[in-house]
Amino acid sequence: MRPLTFSDDGDDEQDWLPGGSRSAADAFLEFVARRRGEDTTSFSMEDSAAEEALVFMLDIGAICRVRGWQDPHTEYRVVTSRSDHHTLATEFARGGFAALDLHGPWLPDAESFLQARSAHLGQRAARNRAGRDERGAELRSEFDRSVLRRTHPRELRRRLEVLTRAGGREPATVTGVTHYRTGDAVNAWFTAGGRGIVVTFDPAGPLGSTEDARAHAALYDGVPPDLLALVRNVPETRAVPHPDGGTLVAATGIFTFSGPCAMADGLVTRLQEDGLGIEATGLGLLESLLEGPAPDAEPAAPLDPEALTRFCRIWADTGYNDRWDTHYVLFDSNTVEEAGPARDDLLELVRTLGLERVDAPPGASTGEVWVRTDPRIDAELGNWS
Repeated sequence: MRPLTFSDDGDDEQDWLPGGSRSAADAFLEFVARRRGEDTTSFSMEDSAAEEALVFMLDIGAICRVRGWQDPHTEYRVVTSRSDHHTLATEFARGGFAALDLHGPWLPDAESFLQARSAHLGQRAARNRAGRDERGAELRSEFDRSVLRRTHPRELRRRLEVLTRAGGREPATVTGVTHYRTGDAVNAWFTAGGRGIVVTFDPAGPLGSTEDARAHAALYDGVPPDLLALVRNVPETRAVPHPDGGTLVAATGIFTFSGPCAMADGLVTRLQEDGLGIEATGLGLLESLLEGPAPDAEPAAPLDPEALTRFCRIWADTGYNDRWDTHYVLFDSNTVEEAGPARDDLLELVRTLGLERVDAPPGASTGEVWVRTDPRIDAELGNWS
């Protein structure tokens, strides 16, 4: 070890001598931490006797090693991890310029450095995207195993109606949209056609803070506009100001029924970023309510026999039930052109039978038709399986 001088681009200096209680690397990084600021981003560890220096350029993610003051030879390295600064400071203090040979690659000029940094940033972004995609897939898989995902929307609405009345309220229907409510913990809105949104709120959970209105609004990203309108400016509910004006219903969990039940994209992103599971959404309370005894169902009116038979024939030729048995999937993997006129016939049958057609999930072929299952059709399909 030999005497070293620490400096920054603001002309502050500090000498370091061997034999003290702090290593050169620790003392240098402490010097960096104390002086780093918006206008102070470059720091140097110098061995004046050997005319060598190690330079950290924090604003661009570069580390330089320099030899010679009159005609300096400078090489660059891209910072790739948090440990790089401590490792290279330790090695430079121990053996100077030559001791850094094994800690490369060292690049001969600024242009080479910029190319290498661009490639590194691209690779890191790709890894981050892959990690987010993997975590997103894990969250959706976790949700796929949930009680809510396995509950038929028709049964969900029946139970929400019972729970609303048990809480001393009546389901409120305005312009064809029915609002179910269990305090602030669960709010749900469903249209007469079966499209809906369920919002849970757990104020004690990790997503329960509503102080950041923009972050709260981002949870709703990806919700279809017609469903988002149902949770804007709702009276007599716990609400959070929206950055663009008005309010949004307070939420830690957002689940849409425009197609198969799904978490809002913004909610999935937030869970990914915070490393949380779906239990953070407050879904547990709703699921505990859903697992109670099933309420009695009113007998449904019989379906037109001819239309029922035609529907079942199309299902037998082109379709199947999804794994939750909540949807008929017809014209599986067909485009609109491949499905042809038979698809138009099916859509007319859906209207005639009064069934609930939903949006096909992302990635589905253009001709696929998703329809919520109906016990009256299920009974007949037993003859067609």
